Amino acid sequence: MNFKQNSEDTLRVIIVGHVDHGKSTLIGKLLSDLNQIQEEKINDIKKICKTRGLKFEWAFLLDALKTERDQGITIDTTQIFFRSDRRNYVFIDAPGHKEFLKNMITGATSAQLAILIIDGLEGIQEQTKRHVFLLSLLGIKDVIVVINKMDLINYDKNKFADLEAQISKYLKSINIKITAIIPISAWNGDNIVRKKTLRWYKGKVLLEVLDQFKDNAVDHGMPLRFVVQDIYKISEKRILVGRVESGKLKKKSKYVISPSNTKVSIKSFEIWPKSTKNEYVTGECIGLELNEKIFVEKGNVLSEITRSPSLTNTFEARIFWFSNQRLRINKKYKIKINTTDYEIIFSKIKKIINIDDLTEKKNDDVEKNNVADVLIDSESILCIDNFELVNNTGKFSVIDQFEVVGGGVVKSASKSELIDSHIRINENVKSEDFFVNEIDRVLKVGHRPGILWLTGLSGSGKSTIAKEVEKKLFLKGYNIFSLDGDNLRQGLNRDLDFMPESRVENIRRTAEVASLFVSAGFIVLISLISPYKVDRNKARAIRPEVFKEIFIKASIEECEKRDVKGLYAKARSGRIKNFTGITAPYEEPNKPELIIDTEKNGILECSKMLEKFVEKEFGKK
Repeated sequence: MNFKQNSEDTLRVIIVGHVDHGKSTLIGKLLSDLNQIQEEKINDIKKICKTRGLKFEWAFLLDALKTERDQGITIDTTQIFFRSDRRNYVFIDAPGHKEFLKNMITGATSAQLAILIIDGLEGIQEQTKRHVFLLSLLGIKDVIVVINKMDLINYDKNKFADLEAQISKYLKSINIKITAIIPISAWNGDNIVRKKTLRWYKGKVLLEVLDQFKDNAVDHGMPLRFVVQDIYKISEKRILVGRVESGKLKKKSKYVISPSNTKVSIKSFEIWPKSTKNEYVTGECIGLELNEKIFVEKGNVLSEITRSPSLTNTFEARIFWFSNQRLRINKKYKIKINTTDYEIIFSKIKKIINIDDLTEKKNDDVEKNNVADVLIDSESILCIDNFELVNNTGKFSVIDQFEVVGGGVVKSASKSELIDSHIRINENVKSEDFFVNEIDRVLKVGHRPGILWLTGLSGSGKSTIAKEVEKKLFLKGYNIFSLDGDNLRQGLNRDLDFMPESRVENIRRTAEVASLFVSAGFIVLISLISPYKVDRNKARAIRPEVFKEIFIKASIEECEKRDVKGLYAKARSGRIKNFTGITAPYEEPNKPELIIDTEKNGILECSKMLEKFVEKEFGKK
């Protein structure tokens, strides 16, 4: 069956509801009444039913798996392509059993509209509420409700009205808009394509409601989010391939790439077959070439300069848990968001929500099929949005050992002050383009550039380890350079003291110099106490895609024993003010990419740990 040409945009519709309420039957009868099922196919199903001693079911037209026919349930998520006189459709038949909720959510992620089916005999069941609650989590706000099996209750007006009132109240409580509530008989085809004469029902049939539905999801007033899915090098072009998740992408506009927050502009759109369009909108997949030769990675986000995504490594989320294993606080999981995986931990369970009556309870025990509000900490900086602002960059899946164990949406991702906008984006300063760019240098040296930020107390061993690793990797052919805090304070940062505001500027300058080295294709080892988390986060945000925080761990007692420079003795006597660990605090990293404990390991072992880490993350291929 071919889709119509020159028709309206294809509408993707998911059908949800409790098991055996008639989802597959509804789709099968709809296709039959639209004459879009071959007679031979129907006859084949009838023969199979006769052989097995089963009553013919319209649902069998969709249940492609033998397991489904034997058990009479839909296990997988089935997609059905068809057309009406008005438009093209993709119907997604989602499983109703609790065990297959993960499949249902997979199907719902791409849908624009939902049909909720309710059995007129059984009424609203547990899974009915569970499914629509999940739809609201996934950003589907428009639902057509069909009350099925009306023929089995003699088209009872009062029974219909009672169910209509119940479901309307629940949908309103979770902010879902009801497009229509329709009494149907999926088996007979009443009020699906043709109207069943009922004196008390004056509404439209299902097909009319579908044909007239206007999708408001493509909102051109939304902030632009173009998520990079991959990067291809074709001849001299570096083409960023991705999808416009929201907003509008224009050729002549200025944009910013996050998380590095580098200003860029589009040189050309790359699409097959060739197109003369100068702008692309929500839902369109394209390739593009930038005028600027900068380092871009999978998962980076292109946005408007004044409406960029939040850059953060901690946020509040609402999750739905699939796994038989309970969620564990502080265990490492991965989330997949914006085409990329990130390591995270759940640092706090704020509350668990009862889907039936929407009551809340305080509980750290998140079990299978629970909905919970949680705090999430990430090891990397994420480019995300509050789900209510931009759905597609505000939802994610949770992965444990290659298995999807949950899904969620971002409830609160405040814009962290990780980027100093007046420094990173200045309209009066224009960058110069050079003939040799960062990509050229990477290709020549054969390894990725990177920043290894060694933080720890004075005397912990930062400089010693950095010098040893620099020597080893240099002899292996790496472009590598050490930036040491003491050396920088004798030159570039000689005008800075050790007061908090000067420490902030010391770190900023060092990070900017490191960024220049990265652009030159170098791996940079930075040995800097950098005592405050917020300042290290700002340093990371300058080049987050290549930044690795290394915690050189040693106790204050051990460092004071070593005191190779005599600094602790001076601090104790009051001759050095604001000395970290004595008269000024040191904030240990929460989630460094690597911890090297110099109390438990010798210098050679510690150096080997860092050397292996560098080769793994940035090494020659």
